[in-house]
Amino acid sequence: MKLVKSLLLGSAAGLVAVAGASAADLGVKKPSAVEYVKTCPTYGAGFFVVPGTTSCLKLIGRVRADYIFNNDTNRQADKNTFRARGYLGYDHRTATEYGLLRTYVRAYIARDNAGAYAPVLEYAFIQFGGLTVGRVTPVFEHGWNPNFIGSGSIGGHSDISYVNSIGYTFNFGGGFSATVALDSANERRTNLVGTGYGGQALPDVVGKLAYDAAWGSVFVAGAVHQLRDGIKGAAGTFASTKYGYAGTVGAKFNIPMLAKGSNLWLNASVADGASSYTGFGATGTVGGYTVTFSDATWVAASNSLRTTRTWAITGGLQAYVTPTVWVQLAGSYAVHDAFGANNTVRASTIVGTVGWTPVAGFLIGGEVAYRSLSGRTAGVGAPLVVTNALSGNDKNDWTGRIRFQRDF
Repeated sequence: MKLVKSLLLGSAAGLVAVAGASAADLGVKKPSAVEYVKTCPTYGAGFFVVPGTTSCLKLIGRVRADYIFNNDTNRQADKNTFRARGYLGYDHRTATEYGLLRTYVRAYIARDNAGAYAPVLEYAFIQFGGLTVGRVTPVFEHGWNPNFIGSGSIGGHSDISYVNSIGYTFNFGGGFSATVALDSANERRTNLVGTGYGGQALPDVVGKLAYDAAWGSVFVAGAVHQLRDGIKGAAGTFASTKYGYAGTVGAKFNIPMLAKGSNLWLNASVADGASSYTGFGATGTVGGYTVTFSDATWVAASNSLRTTRTWAITGGLQAYVTPTVWVQLAGSYAVHDAFGANNTVRASTIVGTVGWTPVAGFLIGGEVAYRSLSGRTAGVGAPLVVTNALSGNDKNDWTGRIRFQRDF
């Protein structure tokens, strides 16, 4: 019996040894430790380290629902709009010996009532040190106004929110910076009345000086815009190419003694042959009246372009009633003075906004905006076209809006 037991134990030990040798021969490795995703606090909340790299990534999303009501006198226009937008994007950053390398993308799809789905690319840019290339917020734009109407106002701040651009920012320290950029000129065109724009030959050249401090910020900016027609006149020649310009100055003052986050901002802009920079796009509609604006007017007698002069003043006060509730009152007044007699149009906007953030990243807001338009269309080479002649009568409308917005 003892002999049998010894044989069995010896056989088992042998099998274990053989199995161990076989496993070693097959090169079986122990499972590696799990690599968990790490946060990246260097760039703020929401960033995480991309596994296997030294880069950090943040996924971006937004859902916005707007309910808009107005007193439009055009029976074919909607008096209320139900709008939905869905945003997606990302922010990818890598520290390099040359400075920050950043890639940022954000786009959305919108749906208004029963209208078509509208995809929009808001931002798509690369930053490398001081260099920025791609689709960005225009250098000329200050971005201080938190109201909802945005480009729905006529005159005032810059007419566009995004532009394709290549620029470089010099940071001098102490809050001082300077930016030089080349922007897509096509996105800044309004109209050349009596003729039409030719192809883009030169980009817009934009420059900006800025100073940021604890008390607020101040900036001054300028731009040059080419006016180049693409239709020959009666003599079979093109009008001489001209260059428009625009300038702006603005200041923002923080008012912590009122409440943390409160501020007052002011901005003044002027342009000659570059109406978009003062908030005048190709057209504007107020109270069912659609007005066409211009950069210049073609004069047949001299086969030349006569530039349109514009200017605008905007400002606003934003105050926090509580840490999560803020109110703002903002307004603008702008003038569009085209070539010819009685071709001046005046536009004004007053906006009251209230916002509540019950949870971080979730905004519930309401807004009421009043807009007024006045002017005449008579005159040689008159550039203004309206659905119903203004004839000196003031035209106005109001708009109400309720917004729900979640950012993450």
